[in-house]
Amino acid sequence: MLTRRQVARLEGRRAALLAELQRTPNLMRGLVYARQRKCGRPTCACAQGGPRHPGLQLNVTVGGRTRTRYIRQGERAQVEAWIAAYHRLWAVVEALTAVNLALLNARPAGRPPR
Repeated sequence: MLTRRQVARLEGRRAALLAELQRTPNLMRGLVYARQRKCGRPTCACAQGGPRHPGLQLNVTVGGRTRTRYIRQGERAQVEAWIAAYHRLWAVVEALTAVNLALLNARPAGRPPR
């Protein structure tokens, strides 16, 4: 059984997490990774077995289908920020779940939650 002070602290934490959810920025689930590829020019060294060209790819699964897209140099920071916001969202959801579970366990049986 938790004390009133502990319950109040948990409720304050829950309010802060809910406020953070309301401030969630634009986000996207996906993965950015480096990939080496051939450019397609027959006279390039990469076509003769030389070093390939580096590039960034984005993988996103939507509706059960994986989409892959080349990331232009100017897009990298924005895409990575969207993905970081997605991961932060899930961290907040996990924390909120833990707080709500602790609050449920703190209340005596038969007493309705606030």
